[in-house]
Amino acid sequence: MNSVSVVKEMMMGMKEHGKLTERQFAGIIANTMLGAGTLVMPRTLTSSAGTGSWIAILIGGGLSLFVLMIIIKLGLRFPEETIIEYGVRLTNKWIGGIISFLLCTYWLMISALVIRIFASMLNSTILLNTPIEVIIIAMLLTITYFVRGDVEIIGRINELYFIFVIFPIIYAIFLGVKEIHPIRLLPVTGGQGITPILFATISSFFSFLGYEIVFLLIPSITTKKLAYNYGIKGITSPLFAYICLTFISVGIFGIEELQTLTWPTLELVKVTPFPGLLFERLESFFISFWVIAIFTTSGNLYYSSILGFTQLFKIKEHKTLIFPLLPVIYLLAVYPENIYKVFKYMNLLSVFAAILIVTVTFFYYIIAIIREKKGDEDS
Repeated sequence: MNSVSVVKEMMMGMKEHGKLTERQFAGIIANTMLGAGTLVMPRTLTSSAGTGSWIAILIGGGLSLFVLMIIIKLGLRFPEETIIEYGVRLTNKWIGGIISFLLCTYWLMISALVIRIFASMLNSTILLNTPIEVIIIAMLLTITYFVRGDVEIIGRINELYFIFVIFPIIYAIFLGVKEIHPIRLLPVTGGQGITPILFATISSFFSFLGYEIVFLLIPSITTKKLAYNYGIKGITSPLFAYICLTFISVGIFGIEELQTLTWPTLELVKVTPFPGLLFERLESFFISFWVIAIFTTSGNLYYSSILGFTQLFKIKEHKTLIFPLLPVIYLLAVYPENIYKVFKYMNLLSVFAAILIVTVTFFYYIIAIIREKKGDEDS
């Protein structure tokens, strides 16, 4: 067996073709997007768009869906390859390698910041005397066990856990609707013109990031012709959740008060009474569900980073990189001095990632069309 055949066999093993059902594919997209953004989005968007923030989310979600469709369309031109492979074929070893390295590094960094955001929230609410480093280490150990599995295990866990991720959001929406003060929602369009909404649209587009891990998942889907359908389903749930949470938060707190809340969604849970007064500390119940949301979000991103680096450096097993990258992700998570620095770094990284993902997607797609490249050609 020659060296080319060996490399191809290794890559086939890493991609694990046909092991991801369509529902699991949609679950991975939804769970990756429904992470830390649900905790802070109502505050970040209303700071610029006011009561018209729901419009910004709708437009931002629509743009994200459009980019996702292009990613899937590009991936289906190379149904047996990930972006790590067809990127090199469309450009060359150096350009494709640098782009792949940037994508994998971004997934690693965003995973670390998501862990830090949730650890900070736990540290400031229910684990007041626990060092934040201990919380981060505990979460990393759990995620490490998660990413040791293959793509089939990742898919099954995301499909199973989706109900636990979406349930507290839906229930918070259900409880919050009754507490809305309609006057706080006016004017519905924000009342300050289109410019603030456009600025908020950009921010909302950043909040939808996560779907781009589809770059690595296309070869693993069992029925690839359904990728569009389930891609839409995967992005619809976060879009619905973000619109409803922001709309209800504005209706309960108002624009001015929202700007004073570090964790507006958690505050939303605190102020909405539970029917029958069965629970006094309802937020603790919801935080336990949000642990699962952060677990799947950060785990999916960490797995994508590991898998991408594995293919980039042609390593046989993705498990080889799990422990070497752990100190890196830990240091990235503890580096910010406080939660405000975390938000600052998250915003900067989101801007960089959005530019990178949009540019790379259309760059590769245009080259594939011009050069008429498809995956059934010889490398």
